[in-house]
Amino acid sequence: MLKVIILLLISLLSLSCISEVTTPYLGYTKSGTIKSYHSGTIRGRQLDSINSIRLEKGLKPIVISNELNASAITHAIDISNQGRAWNFGSDLSSPQERSAFAGFLGTVRGENVSETFEGEFEVLQVWLSHPISREVILDPKATHIGLGWYQEDNGTMWWVQIFGQENDLQE
Repeated sequence: MLKVIILLLISLLSLSCISEVTTPYLGYTKSGTIKSYHSGTIRGRQLDSINSIRLEKGLKPIVISNELNASAITHAIDISNQGRAWNFGSDLSSPQERSAFAGFLGTVRGENVSETFEGEFEVLQVWLSHPISREVILDPKATHIGLGWYQEDNGTMWWVQIFGQENDLQE
């Protein structure tokens, strides 16, 4: 009986994983809400795109940080509540303070934020087209990235992309 229950639970878990959409999120008008999309896949595509651009510029690739993801998600919810895309928390916290609170052991190199109805690739294109945001993405000292988002019921997306430099523990 225990084996049957375990097999049933494994089957249910595997079905729940299959239901998440893994295609690119193209924005509210084309893809609906983002919550049914696989967050790890979205982050992976963004990471691949950024690393391709960084490699073209002779820069080292970066990796995903779960702590920076947590900081980005928290900030995306917060800026939605504030009704403005900016780099300060409602408590006036900085990206560095939020990332440290989330457990990131390093220095925040920069943070990009956006309010839009667009998808994962469009928001990256917007950031790359702005000199300051592009500078953050192409920071040679960056080693890690976090990406978070929050979508309101009306489809508005609040995107946060944060770059950090891991502390060198060998110093």
